[in-house]
Amino acid sequence: MAASSAKEKTDPPSPPHFPADAGSTSLAEMAQRDLEAALQLLAERAQYITGASGAAIALLEDREMICRASAGPSAPALGAEVQVRSGLTGESVRTRQVLRCDDAETDSRVNRESCRALGIKSVMVVPLIREQVVIGVFELLADRANAFEERDVTALERLAEMVQTGLEHADAAKRALQEIAAKNEQAVAQQKEPEPAEPAAEAPATAALEIKEEDKPAAVASVLASEPAETIEVKAAQPEPVPPKELDKIRNCEACGFPVSEGRTLCLDCEAARLSGDNPAPLASSQTPAFLAKLEARREQGWLGSHIYTIGTVLIVVLTVVLLVLRLR
Repeated sequence: MAASSAKEKTDPPSPPHFPADAGSTSLAEMAQRDLEAALQLLAERAQYITGASGAAIALLEDREMICRASAGPSAPALGAEVQVRSGLTGESVRTRQVLRCDDAETDSRVNRESCRALGIKSVMVVPLIREQVVIGVFELLADRANAFEERDVTALERLAEMVQTGLEHADAAKRALQEIAAKNEQAVAQQKEPEPAEPAAEAPATAALEIKEEDKPAAVASVLASEPAETIEVKAAQPEPVPPKELDKIRNCEACGFPVSEGRTLCLDCEAARLSGDNPAPLASSQTPAFLAKLEARREQGWLGSHIYTIGTVLIVVLTVVLLVLRLR
């Protein structure tokens, strides 16, 4: 069981299978039957719509027009050859135009003897054209004169378009069957061809080498010698980031420790004190700078001391408003 399951996993998937020749033949026969049924339905519909005594559809087969659909007693039988070398049908094929005969007794384009023998007095022919080539004809026959009108011509032209659509679908089905047969032959040929043997994967060179215990130092030395110097150098410790040059220009006041710009030794307050006669002494290590001492003194005063100027401004505004109100009264 294990061997069979392993074989199922390793074997490549089989190529897609297409219908055999018998299946293709049956599909072709089915498509042919569908086409004949569609042509017969269109012939019967044309006879019913126009009131003709006969309707026929003939298609070109080996340089002959063969009747493929027939409806009514005046129409030719299925499989009969339709004459296209003379008469009104031949004229329509030659000129590729829709032709109508209202009275076979007076129209010189029709064969009077044949029409009299079949009892036909009115004829209308529509050529079936594909790529500038006449591939068939759609005929209407009537046993009375002046049987067809312009509306009948329009109806027959529409039905002729349906015939051409059916023929195009049939041709497409034939091409599809040919492609299926070709793919089937290709798949059979691929199955018969032997698959090329895959080359054995080469083992890595490092796995094939066996280094003895006493030879390890020499092997390591040889590997280091073969490697470039850049790959075996140990990276030095990253130096600490260098502070920007602008920070190097900042100094501290010698008296209070407040930051001052480059070239100055005292802040503005200490310099003003020295000019006034006082000599500010340098700060001890535990002494708080003057600017920090001022901030701490403000904090100790509380909220009232720190907002004394704001309170005074609000009081002045209130008093001004009160005076203006009293004055306006």
